Amino acid sequence: MGSRRSPLGWPVLRQAAGSDRLGRGSAVSSPRTTDYTARTETADRVVGSVCPYCAVGCAQKVY
Repeated sequence: MGSRRSPLGWPVLRQAAGSDRLGRGSAVSSPRTTDYTARTETADRVVGSVCPYCAVGCAQKVY
């Protein structure tokens, strides 16, 4: 069997026990999620385009 995690690591318990009662800050973040970066941060360039859904002319940025 795998290693068991402490139930105190669960976001709902961190939310109930901490100061982040609404679950919008530190209660819902973990070391894994704080290491994430947006995929657009490493984009080589940004190109303007037109949405292909209906071609009305809605601009979008393609990374």
